[in-house]
Amino acid sequence: MLSKRQYHILTFILECETFVQIHHLATHFNVTERTIQYDLEYLEDMASNLGLNIQRNKQAGVKITTNPEQLKCLAPMHTTQTIHYAKEERLLYITLKLLEANTPISSQVLATMVSVSRRTIVEDLKSVQSWLAQHELLLEYKKNKGFVIQGPENAYRKAYAEMVRAYFKMYTHEIGHDLFSNHELERILLSVTTVLRNTNYQLVQSAIDGLIYHILIAIHRVNEDFVFKIPNDAFMKLKETEQFQIALQIQDRLEDDFQIHFPKSEAAFITLHLLGAKTSEMNQLNEDMDTLEVLTEQLIERMSGALGLDLMTDIKLRNGLIVHLRPAIHRLKFDMTHENPLKDQIISQYPQLIDEIQKHIGLIEEHYNIVFNHDELTYMILHFASAIERISTIKTNKIKVVLLCGSGIGTSQLLKSKIKHIYPELEIMDAYSIYEVDETILKHEGVDYIISTVPFRETVVPVIQVSPFLDKNDREQLNQIINQSRENYVTKLRGLGPTLEQVLPQSRVITQQASRNRDEAIKQSVELLVEDGVVEAAYATDIINQLDKFGPYMVVSPHIALIHAQHEHVKQSLGFSLIHYQEGIHFSHDTYDPVYIIITLATEHPQIHLNALRQFSELIMDEAYRTILLSGNAQEIMKSIHKVSQD
Repeated sequence: MLSKRQYHILTFILECETFVQIHHLATHFNVTERTIQYDLEYLEDMASNLGLNIQRNKQAGVKITTNPEQLKCLAPMHTTQTIHYAKEERLLYITLKLLEANTPISSQVLATMVSVSRRTIVEDLKSVQSWLAQHELLLEYKKNKGFVIQGPENAYRKAYAEMVRAYFKMYTHEIGHDLFSNHELERILLSVTTVLRNTNYQLVQSAIDGLIYHILIAIHRVNEDFVFKIPNDAFMKLKETEQFQIALQIQDRLEDDFQIHFPKSEAAFITLHLLGAKTSEMNQLNEDMDTLEVLTEQLIERMSGALGLDLMTDIKLRNGLIVHLRPAIHRLKFDMTHENPLKDQIISQYPQLIDEIQKHIGLIEEHYNIVFNHDELTYMILHFASAIERISTIKTNKIKVVLLCGSGIGTSQLLKSKIKHIYPELEIMDAYSIYEVDETILKHEGVDYIISTVPFRETVVPVIQVSPFLDKNDREQLNQIINQSRENYVTKLRGLGPTLEQVLPQSRVITQQASRNRDEAIKQSVELLVEDGVVEAAYATDIINQLDKFGPYMVVSPHIALIHAQHEHVKQSLGFSLIHYQEGIHFSHDTYDPVYIIITLATEHPQIHLNALRQFSELIMDEAYRTILLSGNAQEIMKSIHKVSQD
């Protein structure tokens, strides 16, 4: 089976019906010539099975012919998706790669790593160079080889440690970080990447991340004197693999560095991870791998529905889960599951996630005839928890644009200067002449609009024609796309998180309650959430302390209070309760007392409650809904909650 890129390379060469040079293929597909060579070598290895006739010529390149009917059978059934990095992520990633490299890296290789154009990387390298200068390091260019970092060893180590710390903060979950220092993270990452580089064993970054996290847990097990046995027949099978020898090298470096001794089972676990992880040189498309990708996407889809969150577009979640599940399935088949030292902490913090994943993991268990225990499930929970945290920190993304001019960069540079000063909402990815722009590049960079100073055909993204001086008509066009982007962002936020009806069930809505003092009313309101396991009783104390310290700011509208506190005593992701008091409660508010309706909000994550909170706002802002709330008619209140939850 072919990967998506290999299939497109094959069809491209076939359509040319002549020899195609390697550098032309590399430019067309926005990858390195080495990557093209790897793909062609695979095609040559599979030529007889695929019915291909492949001719090579040192000067002319490569030519391929085949039967048209045979070509129909070669299309890949499933394809992986490209991760597009934000600029901050991209800078962090390429800086880390340069720090880890012991030989120069070309700008084209860096561009391939993060799926952007070479020009974009050149701009990024200017930022990297500035950051390195602040750390007493230089970014030097070696002619015909690439870029390499030079400077004192001490400065290099400090810079590398800072990058590792930033990387793990951005890409891994906070749970468990208290078990390990930043220095330990740095040493583990350096050990792993050094062995992989020396053995020329290529792993995608998500697989490296998963391996490092596994090693962190393994070191913790050794420090706790926890050892488990591996069946001897399973161990002997793993010992015969190439990956086992690489695992031994990683283990040896870690033992020397940390002055510890791993049992033989740890090398087996690292081997399983290497066997299951995707390598950048392999075509990951045998039947089991394809099926796992489909099943993983189905799992994410079901979890999205259960949690009321859109996780389907999170490519990092998808890739991270697949990389984790492959070795996990091997472990379960070999009966080699191991204790997760973070299990109790994860279960305590994410009970809802545990409940939901237990309901939906069966589709993977059934296919592979395995059963995930809590140790394995809680590893998976970290991937979903990290995805939720990424959603919770959602912010308005800049609009990505490229600039076009007729024949050079003169007018586009003038336009670039104008846009930077007037429109900070636009992120200028690159500037091209109309003869340079390529649809493949636009797709790779995730461009939203082309802004052109000359007439240009519509392509994979919309084209906006302007003058280099941005006159009034030009500004009106740009204002329109910025306003549309804002509306799209608002629409996105409106659907973020569960509805009010989902987090405020009828069991937590009680009415016609007798009056009592403020603190007793707060405790009664919180108790509804305590009974459902949403919060601890101390949540009420936190609310009371906040009101005593800052006054009645939680009375948000005439006769309505929205009470809440920090998340320390919240046990589930999100929950509301509502109590109606017949004669009202005094919160000492100058204008809004007495309070007839107390709504209690409890949330773990800062943004997940936004959708439900928006719908609650509609309840108290709409006069008809407000009248129903204050009437204390429980049946009508639930109908109102149902109506606003449909919007």
